[in-house]
Amino acid sequence: MSDDDAPPEPADPPATDETGPTEPTAESESLVLTYAAPFLGVLLIAAGLPLSIIGGYVVVQNSVGLCGDPAITATPVDEYDDVPATVGELPAEELTAAERRALEEAIESPLREGTIDGDIENGEALFDGVVIPYEGQRYYVQITSRNSCLAAEPLLFPIGGIAILVGIAGVLTPPIYRKMAGFEERMRGDRE
Repeated sequence: MSDDDAPPEPADPPATDETGPTEPTAESESLVLTYAAPFLGVLLIAAGLPLSIIGGYVVVQNSVGLCGDPAITATPVDEYDDVPATVGELPAEELTAAERRALEEAIESPLREGTIDGDIENGEALFDGVVIPYEGQRYYVQITSRNSCLAAEPLLFPIGGIAILVGIAGVLTPPIYRKMAGFEERMRGDRE
């Protein structure tokens, strides 16, 4: 046997299995599709998640009752040993109609809580805590929860959703690219 009769050494074939090539050759792979697209996809997913969570919360917060009117408590002063001198006093006549209704609701409630449903003019004083004389009794009144609604654009929800979907497509780009390139090589092999 001479050196001329020896079969030529095969070049590195593409990755194959029994059905044909499964991946494109290394020269045909694009660095952009292999590395940049998944990286940008992950960034879009990371940005889209908080956007869609905040946007979705803004849409449903009021209808689910996650925000709304502030609540107050009214505790009779005689239940305290001493009221500190730093606590101010607010006449009941200076309360708005909504604040007065909340005070009456808190006095009658077994939990001593009421909800201010309307205008709040004495918000700062009520937030700090104040003594209010009402119908011969003195009450220590304080806002216990503000329950303010989150202010954000509801459009953040669809923007975040679209960013997540585009990000998923970016992350899935390399495997899809490899499958399509392998399919193309098989088709080329079938034609030959």
